[in-house]
Amino acid sequence: MPILKRQSTRGLRLAVVMGLLATGAACGGGSGSGGSDGGKVQLTLLSHYSDGPSKDGLDKMIAEWNKDNPNIQVKAEVVKFDDLLTTLTVRQTGGRGADIVSAYGLWGGQLMKANVVAKVPDDLATKIKAEYSPAALGAVTTGGTLLGYPTELNTYVLFYNKKILAAAGITKPPTTWAELADAAKKTVKRDAKGNIQVEGLSLIQDGDNKSVHPFLSLLDSAGGTFLGPDGTPQFDNDQGKAALKFEGDLAAAKASNTSISPTKQFRSGGVAMAIQAGWWIGSLKTQMKDKYASDVGVSAIPGPTPGSKGSLAYGFFMGVNQRSKHADEAWKFLTWMNEHKAQGGDVTETGKWLADQGLIPPRTADQAEYKKSLSDPNLAPIYDAATYAMAEPNQPGAYEAKTALHNAIMGVLADGKNPDDALAQAAKAVKPQ
Repeated sequence: MPILKRQSTRGLRLAVVMGLLATGAACGGGSGSGGSDGGKVQLTLLSHYSDGPSKDGLDKMIAEWNKDNPNIQVKAEVVKFDDLLTTLTVRQTGGRGADIVSAYGLWGGQLMKANVVAKVPDDLATKIKAEYSPAALGAVTTGGTLLGYPTELNTYVLFYNKKILAAAGITKPPTTWAELADAAKKTVKRDAKGNIQVEGLSLIQDGDNKSVHPFLSLLDSAGGTFLGPDGTPQFDNDQGKAALKFEGDLAAAKASNTSISPTKQFRSGGVAMAIQAGWWIGSLKTQMKDKYASDVGVSAIPGPTPGSKGSLAYGFFMGVNQRSKHADEAWKFLTWMNEHKAQGGDVTETGKWLADQGLIPPRTADQAEYKKSLSDPNLAPIYDAATYAMAEPNQPGAYEAKTALHNAIMGVLADGKNPDDALAQAAKAVKPQ
């Protein structure tokens, strides 16, 4: 699910929601919306899997469970992603929260602070930590507390147009920042008035805070980090300054331009390279059809020195509402959903459900099984990135820190501000909670 393709108004919406979360944290009482009838437990599961294969796959698993477990029935409730946090929060505040919740890892700290998600039972947490990839766990762990079962997992990689690079005399994808900058400058094309016709390297994505994930991937490649465990900024240092200077130099050379949308222009040859999340492969295959195989290449995001590389991982999780009256039954369902094998296969059914959508299965054994037979070579760098990517921080205040960093990056890329000054200003705006 391409969760980062969302409306720019979500920033304002999130601010309102965070206020509701704070109010909810102070309120007592309430319970999950599931009930019981004559010994039969009815659980509700709230998610954003509202259409397509994501909905079909989840519905199939729920139907299978309900058939075999007549005394513990699960009912799916779905909303669009843009409405998920608001719905989750409003229902929780009103005492109508779902028993099982699916949520974006970035929200984890706020949901935990507001007593929305329950602590994973110790024995189950130990099992999950032993069986899931570090990137998946990091994306759904806050303050050392696991929020639930990791589900969706995405990593960032370098997408490139093979034909554009070849026409510029570049025979292999860049493996260092110097090579990346050289390729961006060689592939950019402008018309007689200086307007960009082909962007060399895109450093943004769709959605709010559109500059942050590509930057954090480059920061990771330099050995840097975004936030400390206590929420303090860690990006205003040599690694962060080097990464933002690298981006700023490309913008100054007019090899990168934030006014160009990579998701609209890459498919038609208007962008040579872009730092994007792995879910993009599914969209490109649909949009480009036969041209996908001939034109699109994927590689690791290179670092400043030979052999260095970086990425960012973000994820979703499914956990249990702290106020659910049927927490034991909810965990029993989630354990089954995430651990039972797909029919006639060596992977879990949840792993297959995610992989069929082009997402990385978060369970280590599922990843290893799928990597043996990847039908698309472009998937290999995406899977590999799960072993080294920086996990997106999700402690309370992480979203606000992300917004401050985005404003700093855009000041450099769009307005030509000094990178060191921009990062210092962003660091001052970060307020650990």
